[in-house]
Amino acid sequence: MENDMKQIGDLLGTIEEFVPGKGTYTEDGKIYASIMGKGVVDRENHAVRVEGRMPAELEVGQVVFGDVLKLNKNVVSVIVKRIQGAEGNVDIRTGIYVSNIADEYVEKPESMFGLGDIVKAKVIKIQPGMIDISTKGDFGVVKAFCRYCRHRMEKSAEKNMMVCSNCERKDTRKFSKDYGHVENI
Repeated sequence: MENDMKQIGDLLGTIEEFVPGKGTYTEDGKIYASIMGKGVVDRENHAVRVEGRMPAELEVGQVVFGDVLKLNKNVVSVIVKRIQGAEGNVDIRTGIYVSNIADEYVEKPESMFGLGDIVKAKVIKIQPGMIDISTKGDFGVVKAFCRYCRHRMEKSAEKNMMVCSNCERKDTRKFSKDYGHVENI
């Protein structure tokens, strides 16, 4: 088993034999690989682990990019797809409470975001079941889509106004200072 390449779900041993380490999970007293990589047995500590690339995990202070999934009265649901400075994609559900949208009072989140918009935000709190992000300051929408025809929207000369490049409808957004300058998200 030692130094063998392991696939997700490969049996590594039992909890009677080893203490589960990084890159593993237990089920019914058995230890399995949770990532792909090299199986390593630590005989001194009676532990087993898998060395490989762990999926990226969010940390407070990180800058993230995600898709607006749902707009409610008090919270905007965002699926984080990328972590700035990290390789690969993630798929982590987060939320922006209305008080964390902008530095000024926001009455309706739907006046700041649209479904499918891509936002740049900062992770501000991680707790079981919920990760809070914020678009205050220079954070916000980096790519917006028209609510009517779904084409990309462009910044207007008016504050927080966007105009559709296809149907020319106007709409408001809380956009990032990086709006239009972020690609491949």
